[in-house]
Amino acid sequence: MIKDLNRIAKDTNRFLDLYIQRQPKTELIKSIRYGLLPGGKKIRSKILVDVGKIFNLNYKTLIKLGAAVECIHAYSLIHDD
Repeated sequence: MIKDLNRIAKDTNRFLDLYIQRQPKTELIKSIRYGLLPGGKKIRSKILVDVGKIFNLNYKTLIKLGAAVECIHAYSLIHDD
């Protein structure tokens, strides 16, 4: 399970990093990276991938959905502060 969690966290962060790189360069990019990428186990992505496997969904699609959930989660933590 830990091996899967680490792989999903790595894949989710890789997707998010590539997505951020494709965005217009603004002063917010540094803050977005700080709030979204470091640390965290990405457990929400792991849960989403596990449920998606039950329905035979594509892994890459699940990583994209997991990344979206991670964005919402990061926003909620930052907004709450």
